[in-house]
Amino acid sequence: MNTFVMAGADQNVLLHHMAFYGLADILDTAGITGITLAWDGARPVISADHLDPETVEETVRAHIERRRPWVTSTTGPDRRAVMSPRLTVFKSDEAWKQHQIAREQILDELTTSQGWSDLRYLAALGEPCYWRFTPRQERLQDDAASRLEMQPRNRGSEFVGNRLRPLTEKVPRRRPGQIAAGLDGSNVIDELGGKPDSVSATGLTTPGPVDNALVWCALWGIGQMPLALRTDRAALTSGHLGRSRREWFYVPVWNRPWRPARLRSILASEQLRQAAATGIEHTAIDELAGRAATSWLRTRGVVGVLRFPIRRFGSDNAPERRALRGEAIPL
Repeated sequence: MNTFVMAGADQNVLLHHMAFYGLADILDTAGITGITLAWDGARPVISADHLDPETVEETVRAHIERRRPWVTSTTGPDRRAVMSPRLTVFKSDEAWKQHQIAREQILDELTTSQGWSDLRYLAALGEPCYWRFTPRQERLQDDAASRLEMQPRNRGSEFVGNRLRPLTEKVPRRRPGQIAAGLDGSNVIDELGGKPDSVSATGLTTPGPVDNALVWCALWGIGQMPLALRTDRAALTSGHLGRSRREWFYVPVWNRPWRPARLRSILASEQLRQAAATGIEHTAIDELAGRAATSWLRTRGVVGVLRFPIRRFGSDNAPERRALRGEAIPL
């Protein structure tokens, strides 16, 4: 059993947790046997048979390149990315129909090719909401998108076209060794930003240069956070609490190796949500339920929860949501 240590990670930064999850899923989907995720102190460690930096490098590069068909797919005269969950408002029923046809075609192709990881990712990312309306019959188009999708919407920008697509163009061009170096923290190449106030991390941490291979894995990590669509309110994002201007993301910290499937089940659990709500007013978690949730989590190796406050910056029309540093909740 070999290990890949993300030595540059900061446990109090959500970006690094998401990159940990995303990288493990990428390696697992590629068929590398025995993938587990564990913490060595505050450092994320991925273990597997025959794992080394070269394997990580080749696998991540191939993963990015193979996502290009649906990442680059667009529709309509304004060339919207078909798989973005939040888009500028559709002006006609015909535009909606054309978008849905294009979207369903991609999903059908992924189903035929057994692209289960892609399908899980796109389900977790969400889609434009066509079934919810205000009392004035204005469509609530963003109500089926993951709260982890935090691409600012100024000037019509959107997540797949303005974040994933540029990453698929830039990161695979790196010289040998540079992708693995970005993931283990020994080097930082920020192709999309490159400035002290870079926002390449897309809300998963505060502004600053960040390696773009790490960003790809972090954004892919959204696929480990299942989304529950609802008819009577906005979709429920795993790992998210609150709404409007009182929001948090949360993740577990554990003390034993986990397979990716175990991670997904814990992230989606009501018990983790209850533990993360500790100390937040008006969460309606009673003491008995809280103790039961803590016991359930401890038996599965969870030793604590990190909760990340979300703050809004910029204009009200196109706010930027960012996860701040984590707050520890021991169990």
